[in-house]
Amino acid sequence: MLLGEASLVDYLQAIALLFIAVDPIGNAPLFYAVTSELPLKTRKTIVRKSIYAAFIILVSFAVIGDIVLYHFGLTLADFRIAGGIVLFLYGIMGILGQSEATMLGKPEEVESIAIVPLATPLLAGPASIATVLYLKATGSISLALTSILTNTAITYIMLANSDKLMDKMGKSGSIALTKIMSMILTVIAVSMIRGGIEEVVIRLKNH
Repeated sequence: MLLGEASLVDYLQAIALLFIAVDPIGNAPLFYAVTSELPLKTRKTIVRKSIYAAFIILVSFAVIGDIVLYHFGLTLADFRIAGGIVLFLYGIMGILGQSEATMLGKPEEVESIAIVPLATPLLAGPASIATVLYLKATGSISLALTSILTNTAITYIMLANSDKLMDKMGKSGSIALTKIMSMILTVIAVSMIRGGIEEVVIRLKNH
C-alpha cells in the first residue's frame, strides 16, 4: 500500500488495532497502582513523561525499528521476555505493598518510573511495537504514525484522569484495586515471558 492509497477505513482500523495493543483502559489502574502513593502533581508529571517517552519509542520503531532489529539480530521475542521480567518484578513489589515510588527518595528518582515500567513495557511494549511494525509493513509509514499520534492523545486523556476514578472508590477500594492490579500485572508478565520463550522455541525448531 502506497502513501496515498490508505482510506479512512484503513486509518480507523489501524488506530483501533494500536488502541487494543496499548490498552489505555487496562493500563489506567496499573498506572495508578504504581504511582498511588505519590502526590497528584507528581503523578501528572509522570503521566506526561510516560506518554512522551512511549510516543518517541513507537515513532522510532515505526521509522527505523525493522532496520535496528535486523542489524542487531534482535526479535520481538527478546523484547517480550525482557519486558515480562521487568513487569514481574514490579508486580511482586506491588503485591508485597512495596513500590519503587516508596523505595526512592529524590523527585528525579521517583519520576524515573515514568520510563520503566510505565512508558515501556506497559505502553510501548512488545504488543505495541509489533503492531507498529505490522502497520508499517502492511500499510505505510503514514498509517503507522497517524495511529501512534491518535492513540497518544487518547491514552494521555485516560491516564491523566485515572486518579479521579480511583478517588471515588475511597482509600480501601483503592488499596484493594492496587493489590488486584499488581497481581494482574504479575500474570501479564508471566504471559509475556512464556510467549517470548515459546516464540524462541518455535524459531529454533524451524531452524
